[in-house]
Amino acid sequence: MAANLRNNAFLSSLMLILLVGSSYAITSSEMSTICDKTLDRAFCLKFLNSKSASPNIQALAKTTLDATQARATQTSKRLQSIIDGGVDPRSKLAYRSCMDEYENTIENLDEAFEHLASGDGFGMNMKVSAALDGADTCLDDVKRLRSVDASVVNNSKGIKKLCGIALVISNMLPRRS
Repeated sequence: MAANLRNNAFLSSLMLILLVGSSYAITSSEMSTICDKTLDRAFCLKFLNSKSASPNIQALAKTTLDATQARATQTSKRLQSIIDGGVDPRSKLAYRSCMDEYENTIENLDEAFEHLASGDGFGMNMKVSAALDGADTCLDDVKRLRSVDASVVNNSKGIKKLCGIALVISNMLPRRS
């Protein structure tokens, strides 16, 4: 009988967790609201639909920052590889400038995570904006080159889109005064 009570208590707790957890999942309506405010709605919806298991807006913000940081790190490594591989002096200068921008972008994303963890949506917004500027500046630096590495361009554009999503989400988070 005691074992039966423990099993019932366990099952009741499990059901409560599932019920509460599922009631806070990001809805398709919320995803649509977020994506309507971005510059690339289709990209946003595709990204958010792949992350729809996020239980709440804070978790979705973290997931979006994770994806942004992963892409920024990948781009930084690609830039270093291009610089190390030997390119003409003009290209090397542009790629080094890009590399500097990505070091700042990664640092700003680290700080955006800190603001998110402390519940500071405004601070997160400021740091994500700075990260977006870094990717945008990199694009400006390399677009004048005769031969541009496609992965740097594509990743920078992707980072800008992810930052756009993160900015919308950050505006939905609480603001610290």
